[in-house]
Amino acid sequence: MCLPRQVVFHRLRMWSLQCIPAKSKAVGAVIGGILIHLTLGNLYTFGNMLTYMVSYMHIEVDPNINYANMVWVNAICTAAQGLFMVLGGIVEHRFGPRIACLIGCLTMSSGIMLTHVAIEESLFAVIMTYGFLVGLGVAIAYVSPLACGMKWYPNKKGLITGFVVGGFGLGGLGITNIQTLYLNPDNKPPNNVTRYFDDPEILARVPNVFIIMGVIFICMEIVGCLLLSTPPKEQVTYESERLLEDEDVTDVQNVPVEESTNSTAVLADRDLRPMEMLKYKEFYMIWSIFLLNTVAIGYINAMYKSFGLTFIDDDLFLAQVGSFAAIFNAGGRVVWGRLMDKTSFKVSMRLLTLLLTILFATLPLTVYMGRIAFTGWVWAIFLTFSGTFVLLPTVIEKAFGSQFYSANYGLCFTCQAVSGPLLATLNNLLLHSVGYTGCFIIIAVLTSLSCIVSSFIPKVL
Repeated sequence: MCLPRQVVFHRLRMWSLQCIPAKSKAVGAVIGGILIHLTLGNLYTFGNMLTYMVSYMHIEVDPNINYANMVWVNAICTAAQGLFMVLGGIVEHRFGPRIACLIGCLTMSSGIMLTHVAIEESLFAVIMTYGFLVGLGVAIAYVSPLACGMKWYPNKKGLITGFVVGGFGLGGLGITNIQTLYLNPDNKPPNNVTRYFDDPEILARVPNVFIIMGVIFICMEIVGCLLLSTPPKEQVTYESERLLEDEDVTDVQNVPVEESTNSTAVLADRDLRPMEMLKYKEFYMIWSIFLLNTVAIGYINAMYKSFGLTFIDDDLFLAQVGSFAAIFNAGGRVVWGRLMDKTSFKVSMRLLTLLLTILFATLPLTVYMGRIAFTGWVWAIFLTFSGTFVLLPTVIEKAFGSQFYSANYGLCFTCQAVSGPLLATLNNLLLHSVGYTGCFIIIAVLTSLSCIVSSFIPKVL
C-alpha cells in the first residue's frame, strides 16, 4: 500500500534528523549559502562585461549605444534587486529557503542565457534579460542563505554573514577570468580612438559567453540549494556553536531551541514586522546609508574598467584587476563582520564610509601614478565597500529581530530601486561634461554624507 506523501516526507525528515549530525548540517548550510552567493556575485563582473557588450552592440546593433547609456543595464538590475528583495522574503517564509533560492537562481541564470539572444536585438532587450531578470533572481535568492547561516550560528551573526556574502564578493574572481580568456584570449587592445573592441573574432564570441556563464551557474546553484537547511525544533543548536568557539560564546546547552535562535531585537525587545519597523527612525537612517553607499558601489563596479582604459591599453591586465578585486571584496566582508562583532555597527560604518570618501576623492590621481596605483586604489575600494553588505544585514537582524528578517532586509534593500536609476542618470548626464574626475568627486561627497548619517546611529547598534 502506498504511503501518503506527507508521511513519506515526515519519515525522510526524521531520518535526516537522526542520521545527519547538526554540525554537518550547519557547515553544509554555510557552504551552500557561499555557493549560491558565488553565482549571485556575477553582478561584480558587469564592469568587465560592459566593455565587450557595449562594443558588440555599438558596432553590430546600434551605433547610438555607448558607455554612458549601457550603464542602464546594471542600473535596472540593481533596481530590480531592490524592488523585489521583499518578495524573496515572502517566498522563503511560505516555501522555505531551498525553494526560494532555487526559484531565484533559475531566474537569474535564465536571464543570463537569454541575453545570448537579446544582445543581438536592442539595448532594451538586454536591459530586460541581463538587467531585470538577473536582478529579480538575485533579489529572490539573496536573503535565504544569510537567514539560514545566522540561525545555525546565533552568536556569530556578523562573522557568518561575512562568510556567506563573501561568496557574493568572490563571485567575480573566477567568472571574470573565464569571460576574458574566452572573449579576448590574445589580449587584443580596444581601438585607440573609439575605445571599443572592434576585432571581429572578439565580437563573434560575445553572444555565446552568456550560455557558458548560465550553465556554470546552474550547476553550482543546484548543489548550493540542496545543502541549505535551518535548525529544526527537534535539535539543539549549541553543537554548531562549537565550530566557531570564542571566549564570548555563552553556553546554550540548556536553553530551549526557540530562545537560542531568536535575536535580541534591540530597539523593541521583540521581533518586528516590516510595517512595524517603519515606525522607527533608525530604519530610515540605515536605509539612507545603504542608498548612498550603493550608489558608490554601483559606480566603481560598472566603470572601473572603462576608466582604466582611458590610460591603460591592456585588456587582460584590467580584467585581472577586477578579478582579483573579488578576493578583497570577499575577504573584506569577513573582516568587517568580525569588526562589527567586536565593536558596533556605528563604529564600523563610520570607518567604512570615511575610507570610501578618501579613496574616491583621490582615485583620479592614479592617472598620473600609473597602473600599480590604479590597481591598489581599486582593490582598496572593493575591500572597503564590501563591509556594507555585512554590516547592514546584520544590524537589521540585530535591531528588528530574526523572525521577519528576510522581509525586513528586503524592505531595506528597496534603496537600490532608487540608487540604480540615480546612478545611471547621473552617469548619463555628467560623464561627458565633468569626466571621470568629476563623477568620482560627486561619489566622494555622497559617501561623506553617509558617514555623517552613521554618526547619529544609536551606540547600542
